[in-house]
Amino acid sequence: MAAAVVAYLMPMAIINEAIPAATARCSRAGFRRGFVKALPFLLSNGLAGVVMGVAYRGVGLGFVPAVLFSVVVYSATAQAVTLGMWAAAPPIIPMVIACVATNARYLVMGAHLHQLFGRLRKRITLPILFLLADASWLMTTADAERNDADAGYLLGASAPMAIGWVGGTALGYGLPLQPDGPIAIAAALLPAAFIATLLPSQWRGKRSILPWLLAAITAVLVSRFMAPNWAMLIGGAVGTGFSMLRGDHA
Repeated sequence: MAAAVVAYLMPMAIINEAIPAATARCSRAGFRRGFVKALPFLLSNGLAGVVMGVAYRGVGLGFVPAVLFSVVVYSATAQAVTLGMWAAAPPIIPMVIACVATNARYLVMGAHLHQLFGRLRKRITLPILFLLADASWLMTTADAERNDADAGYLLGASAPMAIGWVGGTALGYGLPLQPDGPIAIAAALLPAAFIATLLPSQWRGKRSILPWLLAAITAVLVSRFMAPNWAMLIGGAVGTGFSMLRGDHA
């Protein structure tokens, strides 16, 4: 998993050309178009949210904190990673660092969306960005290449993902499912599964092999001789640091 994580932490590439901000708008038609396009995520995010809700109940988190976790953090990857670090006395500092590290990619997404929607009023764009997800960013970027940039599309594409994830968390917590057996296996695989979905966008050819390998070896050594909770973070830092020193570009 360490190799996957360092790939996740490596700089993301923006491969799409910027759309002039002057053409940006926020329309109901865009919202409807994005919402319909993203409807399949209502099911997929919902199923993943159910697993997360059951897992939160299994570690002793209350219903309200569990749902708030999905609302406030609202990052499947960060939540899955911190779930894998959970203990009787949760390691708060490593968890916070893990959340910041795994969500650092949103800085790149935000910078790119600023190119699309920079001239829209912040009271419009900021609430929409709260629901930003990897898939809705990719969908919005692709749609902006075919049509004028539309913040309504971003909101529409993000809504089913948020409803599925938060609603799934609440539903999973309330369902009479035991947080062991298949559910435990699914919960254990969530961090790797979410990170694996982003690996193709992080692959830089043969130049990625050495940083990923360094990250994996470092993570294994840290887990073996220091503290498992810090393995992912230190491994990712070593791999990313090497990549930066070598002059790799996003």
